[in-house]
Amino acid sequence: MGRGMKESDKVKKEKDSGNGHDNEILSAFEKMKKNLSEEKIVKKSSSKKKITEELEIEELVSEIDVLRKELGDCKNIEDDYIDRIKRLQADYDNYRKRTIKEHLEHIKRANKDLVSKLLPIIDNFELALDAGLKLEKDDDFYRGIKMIHDKLIEVLEKENVTVIEPVGEEFDPKICEAAVTEAVEDVDEGKVLEVLRKGYMIDDFVIRPAVVKVCKKN
Repeated sequence: MGRGMKESDKVKKEKDSGNGHDNEILSAFEKMKKNLSEEKIVKKSSSKKKITEELEIEELVSEIDVLRKELGDCKNIEDDYIDRIKRLQADYDNYRKRTIKEHLEHIKRANKDLVSKLLPIIDNFELALDAGLKLEKDDDFYRGIKMIHDKLIEVLEKENVTVIEPVGEEFDPKICEAAVTEAVEDVDEGKVLEVLRKGYMIDDFVIRPAVVKVCKKN
C-alpha cells in the first residue's frame, strides 16, 4: 500500500509538472499575443498620426497658397491706389500751378487796364515837363510837376511797369508801331531811329506799344 501511494504520488507529481510547463507556454503565448496586439495598436496609432500630420501639412500648404494669392491681390490693390494718388497729386499740382498762373495773369490784366488809363495823364505830365524846360529850374510850378511825375513813375515801377526803349534796336512789331520812316546814312534799314510816343510793358504784357520812327532805305 505504501508503494502504491508512492507511485501515485510520483504520477501526480509528473502530471502536475506537465501542467506547469503547459501553463508557462500558454502564458508566453498570451504575452506574445498581447505584445503583438500592442504593437499593432502602436503602429496603427503611429500611422494614424502620420496621416493626420500629412493632412495638416496639406492644409497649411493650401492656406499658404491662399494667403500668397491674397497678398498678391492686396499688393495689386495697393499699387493701384498708389498710382491713383500719384495721378491725383499730379493733377492737383497742375491745377494749383494753372490757378496761380491764371490769378497772376488776371492781376496783370487788371494792372494793365489801370496803367492804360494812367498813361494819358503821364503823357500830359511829360508834355508839361518838356514845356517847362524853357523855364527856370527853380520854378515852383516846374518842380511840382516833376515831383508828381516822378512819383507816378515810381509807383508804376513797383508794379513792374517798364518803359519800352527800342531806339537803336531792330524794329519789333510786337512792341512798336512804325509811324514814320526815314532814310538815314550809316544806319541799317529797320532800325528804330526815334520814339515819338513812349510805350510801356508790365512783365511780358505790352500795355501800350511804342510809336516810333524807323529807318528805311529808298
